[in-house]
Amino acid sequence: MFNQLKTTTALIALAFGLTLAQSAQADIINFDSITAGSDANTDPIAVAMGLTFNNAAFLPNLDVDGIAILGSEHWQIDTTSGLTTAENTSVQAWGAAPSGTNALDARWSPILLTFASATDLGGFSFQLPNSSFGNPPPNDVLFLNASGATLYDLAYNQGVALATVSLPTSLSGVSQILLPSGTFYDNINVAAVPVPGAIWLFGSAIMGFLGLRRNKKA
Repeated sequence: MFNQLKTTTALIALAFGLTLAQSAQADIINFDSITAGSDANTDPIAVAMGLTFNNAAFLPNLDVDGIAILGSEHWQIDTTSGLTTAENTSVQAWGAAPSGTNALDARWSPILLTFASATDLGGFSFQLPNSSFGNPPPNDVLFLNASGATLYDLAYNQGVALATVSLPTSLSGVSQILLPSGTFYDNINVAAVPVPGAIWLFGSAIMGFLGLRRNKKA
């Protein structure tokens, strides 16, 4: 009985440990490995992390007849716009990029950074180019859930050269991040744990525990 209790305790601890052990997938996206002027979504680090960048617009939902639903406006991908590109900030007269060459071009349109699935953020930050250009403050980075509701509003000033802007807290269930227009974004640092992955690990460990219990009884 004591050995069975120890086994049960150990397996539950293993399941919990596996959930916690799925450490944040953290990396820095600087767009320097792709050609200036090309699609930002071809950046290999963004691809590996399952992140996409698209121009955004504050638009309503449409009913079955294609008519806007009053009061349904929210940030969403602007399917009528062109590519979201990475540009050489020095060539664009916006000063040097902190990473050296390229940065995400959000001068003319806000950009939605979209995760492949709902994500728990352990950290998020970015750097601005070496320029005082940009929209007047405050500028708001919005962290959105799957329904488009704002989980956190991070205000910052685009006119501070080489500034680093950081999320001061962890957030759960983030599906998209809205990056305001008016500037370039470089060294985008994302520390993320996909929510379904943690649940899958926990469930797998529990299934293993239940299978072991059945084998013991047999």
